[in-house]
Amino acid sequence: MKYPMMLPLLATTWLALPVQAQLSISPNLKTGEQVYKEICSACHETGVAHAPKFQDKEAWAPLIAEGQHVLTGHAWVGVRAMPPRGGHPDLSLAEFARATAFMARAAGGDWKDPDLAMLERIRHEEKKRVEEMAAKAQAPVAGDKSGEAVYQQVCKACHETGVAGAPKLGDREGWKGLIEEGQDVLTAHAWVGVRAMPPRGGSSELSLAEFARATAFMARAAGGDWQEPDAAMLGRIRNEETKRVEEMEKTK
Repeated sequence: MKYPMMLPLLATTWLALPVQAQLSISPNLKTGEQVYKEICSACHETGVAHAPKFQDKEAWAPLIAEGQHVLTGHAWVGVRAMPPRGGHPDLSLAEFARATAFMARAAGGDWKDPDLAMLERIRHEEKKRVEEMAAKAQAPVAGDKSGEAVYQQVCKACHETGVAGAPKLGDREGWKGLIEEGQDVLTAHAWVGVRAMPPRGGSSELSLAEFARATAFMARAAGGDWQEPDAAMLGRIRNEETKRVEEMEKTK
């Protein structure tokens, strides 16, 4: 994300939300172990996409050292190959934080299930993380990459093999429904993170223009008539991004 035009709407939308008003712990929430088994184990049991394996003390040690509020806040937003909320938008922050604590304990950490004070610290860390992402968005770009170059360097890892259900390059059937969503909609949803796909394809250094070019490149390879995104299209993508983030916020 490196965009000089404006502060990313993703960041401004999240930062505008009140923190304390959203913090609560329902008695009906799932336990950390339940969330792990239902959601997290898909990646953390096998180590797919470099996810630290359950009970792997060596892999978890540097993550645990980051601190409970820091690691949980970053993972909640989405970090590296991990999508926001583990790819499950209906998951509450308390449930997500319980699952993170459960995995940390299994790897030797002494993390407790989060109380309201810890949830508030996680929310503040989430805001800091989004601010950092916004700052990167405004940093100057040293030569934008083409869509094909981004595909080769970033997207190919999943879209060449179809890992985690990613539609393969050139697979018209797999891309058909996605292309029909529209260039602005699909690009924005993928940029924020959707299903098993992390934000920006797991590459935080990509600008929106580079990401949008790569998406258009893959759509064209599957028969779509998408053009290289101009300023007008990038504006539409930003507007769709805002809508998507607002939808996600309603599920918190």
